[in-house]
Amino acid sequence: MSSRLTRDDARALALQILREKPDPAVRVRLLRDSLRASASDTRLEEARAALEDSAHVAALRAEQAKDGSWGRLHSREAAARQAVPTTEWAVERAWALGLDRNHPILEAAAAYLADVATGKTAPSDPPEKNDRWPVGVRLFAAATLARIAPDDPAVDGVWELWHEVARRAFVDGAYNEEQEEAALAELTGAAARGTYLVLSSRYALALLASRADRLDHGLEQALVRWIWGRPEGIGSFGVPLSTPPEAASAGALERFLLSHEIAAGFDSSGAPTGPLADWLERHRRSDGLWDLGQRASWTAALPLSESWRRGNARSVDWTARILGLLLEWQT
Repeated sequence: MSSRLTRDDARALALQILREKPDPAVRVRLLRDSLRASASDTRLEEARAALEDSAHVAALRAEQAKDGSWGRLHSREAAARQAVPTTEWAVERAWALGLDRNHPILEAAAAYLADVATGKTAPSDPPEKNDRWPVGVRLFAAATLARIAPDDPAVDGVWELWHEVARRAFVDGAYNEEQEEAALAELTGAAARGTYLVLSSRYALALLASRADRLDHGLEQALVRWIWGRPEGIGSFGVPLSTPPEAASAGALERFLLSHEIAAGFDSSGAPTGPLADWLERHRRSDGLWDLGQRASWTAALPLSESWRRGNARSVDWTARILGLLLEWQT
């Protein structure tokens, strides 16, 4: 095998898996992400219809509140006995399963998130007693909403804020922490160093990536170089994008993949080369599929299949996810 799958290779592998009639979420992900099927494609329509009857979608539907949320927005409640821990997690899960922005579950969630992002409503999370929380809440909501509907007007104000922070932080072409800190203090009034309210956070980066086409090309390139060069990677993930985990725990592997899924949203991210391409190749089986082991307990990305106890389900799920990432890199 070559060290890097071509687009044709990825499409052929997706079609190979589809011929084996995997569970609905796998079919939707392969058709949506790998084959880029149109919304009117009969295969995609049939897969989404079947997905409606899955246990995964039933779990999301069962715990969604009337306001469109799943209780708390961002902070998990340790005492809560629910399968869906937060609204953030639920939206990530819905996207991973293949629900689109017009699905009733995500339509309701988008309306709720828009109200939080614009300050019309407050989430049920206990507010932190600091000057960061009001800004953070709007960031969490806007970044989550941008996953569903990046062009929603409720995203505008928060995206512009972080665009301006990025512009000032990279005004000289390279990242400057002091300039970022000064920009955040002036624009938000918050002391942000060492917290989630910084440009390197998963939320700020995911939000900016959701409208990457609106970024100045030079700024985007500088931002991507900085992300790839940070030893600690994205936000609290703590894993460098440029160094694949060799003997990683399920949690470290998940943080590594999540980091790349965020970074791939930028147009300048490019396809994986060098050590990363080699790592992906080494972890492919002889049949072309990936099986990266057990999933992290907290991930919203997996499983896609109804059960990993059946046949090839685990490897099919991992492969559907990785193919989507590879093709996002190559877009």
